[in-house]
Amino acid sequence: MNAVQAHRGPDGQGVFEDPQREIALGHVRLAILDLSERASQPMVSPAGRYVLVFNGEIYNFPELRDELAADGIGFRSSGDTEVLLRGLEKHGEAFVPRLNGMFAFALWDNDLRELLLARDHLGIKPLYYTEPEPGTLLFASEIKALCAHPRMRREPDFVTLQQHLAFCYASGDRTALKGVRRLAPGTMLKWSARDGTYRVCRYWSPDFSSARNTDFSAAADQLRTSVRSAVARQMISDVPVGSYLSGGLDSSLITLLAAGHAPAEFACYTITYPASDNRLDQMREDAPYARRLARESGLRLKEVEVQANVASLLPLLIRHLDEPIADPAAITCYLISRLAREDGVPVLLSGQGADELFGGYPSYRAVDAARWFDMAPKFVGRAIGRLAGLAPGAYSGRLGATLRRARRLLQELPLPPEKRFLNYCCKSPPHEVRAILHDDFRRELNGADATDECCDHILRSGLSGLDRFLERDLSVYLPNHNLLYTDKMGMAVGLEARVPLLDVDLVNLATRLPAEYKVSRGALKRVLREAARGIVPEEIIRRPKTGFGAPFRKWLRHDLAELWNDLTNDRAVQRRGWFSSSALRSIRSRSQSGRCDLYMLQWAVLTMELWAQQFVDENPAAGDSKPNEPNALERLSLRSA
Repeated sequence: MNAVQAHRGPDGQGVFEDPQREIALGHVRLAILDLSERASQPMVSPAGRYVLVFNGEIYNFPELRDELAADGIGFRSSGDTEVLLRGLEKHGEAFVPRLNGMFAFALWDNDLRELLLARDHLGIKPLYYTEPEPGTLLFASEIKALCAHPRMRREPDFVTLQQHLAFCYASGDRTALKGVRRLAPGTMLKWSARDGTYRVCRYWSPDFSSARNTDFSAAADQLRTSVRSAVARQMISDVPVGSYLSGGLDSSLITLLAAGHAPAEFACYTITYPASDNRLDQMREDAPYARRLARESGLRLKEVEVQANVASLLPLLIRHLDEPIADPAAITCYLISRLAREDGVPVLLSGQGADELFGGYPSYRAVDAARWFDMAPKFVGRAIGRLAGLAPGAYSGRLGATLRRARRLLQELPLPPEKRFLNYCCKSPPHEVRAILHDDFRRELNGADATDECCDHILRSGLSGLDRFLERDLSVYLPNHNLLYTDKMGMAVGLEARVPLLDVDLVNLATRLPAEYKVSRGALKRVLREAARGIVPEEIIRRPKTGFGAPFRKWLRHDLAELWNDLTNDRAVQRRGWFSSSALRSIRSRSQSGRCDLYMLQWAVLTMELWAQQFVDENPAAGDSKPNEPNALERLSLRSA
């Protein structure tokens, strides 16, 4: 299991085994704090009762260490691992909610023969578990490691696969392999070797109770102070720290604050692509903003230019992702992480989390605008939805991009608010997803819709208005998609990604701010933009949302035509038995002709087939199953600005 995920820990490895007590713990180390052997894992408590394996960082460990030291506890190392171990030794499970960090850990109690698993509040670090047979529990940071167990079954979970096709990620704690689950964010699992049973409990949930005693200006001031503190905490490191820099609000804010704490010239990294590749996708060009910010702030900026041949990396990246996450942004995240690691920077700060906390996605604007249509008679919404369906969906240029967004907004108007929001979140319309499925696949679904699980989550939250959608994205979308691919792509090259805007103290402040401080009259992330004033240049504060995207529509339309034909020809589709050949030809021809935009569904189909080849047809833990990184990567253009 250690060998399968050795990329996560290039700086060392260790194993603790006690056959009599039926426990084995493995760890591979990425050394960030206390690089000495004293901080190696598995780490055993002085009396030998507890054994810890831990992935991540505890940012408030200096304060916790001082508190424990005041109680007479001594320390051999200077990092956070020993603080976590001794704190758990003294306080037990009650110590977990006090941690401010990103973590997944396992603590074995030799006396009670019990194992405690815990995952951080927001799910920044991954943690999977499964029972290959009754009474046996496996856990790991990656699914591939679980597959090393000889009794591990690799059967597809079709309900989850349908979610991947619609949303590009899984909606709950299930994964694309049946029986493999994620430990949810803010959750602990306790397993007993005495009877082979376990229980799962939440120790933290986001609080949207809305403390409304603060006016907007005061809230922005509080937020500014909290962001500064979070960035300062997450700069603690015994190795160089840099940042992902898209040139948007979130990454610019984090980068500028971090640079003030850096002991030397601060390094940041961004992505570019040829202008000719962007004619169909019409993504906003970020690089000029990133370059200007770096130049004016004295930052060291390096760029990766992504070209179509980078798609040949897909098999390698999907193996690292563990799940068929169909987001081309994973490619850009991997390339930036690889460049930073080669540059001698093994820690990068990311601006992720801001959109979920402060309302930064266009779907929130769409929900806000659609409220006015709800006041009109229902037949009006139905008529508008039908007319919107006649609009072309795949024209190139800015007109085409605008038509795609407008068409998507108007088509969903007849639906109830929860369903409408989830359809906005879907990368591909659920009815189009169902249309491409083989009859055998549909029978496995037993009537389940891709949005069912998320809809239940929203209703169970008991929230109303925008808060119910913010909570869903914070609890489901963020850990199962953005944070997951960011962790996997960084750790694929032995790089740690940190997310200061998901500092738990900052999150507890942000979730309780009134929804109208976040989204109002079409304005997104209002309070964060106000908090950034005086730190980030005004032109960046005012610019529309941006991010590390990729021109996947152009790739699919032209450069990946051969790959599409190879993976979706009649023989390949019949062999897999998951899709309808005629339906796949339909989504392809309608997209190519400009009648609709179903390129993300095509990307999801390609991703799913490549995933199935590596995780269903073969065992990803087998030594010869790792795809070789293609020579195409060598042709990428790297340059400094």
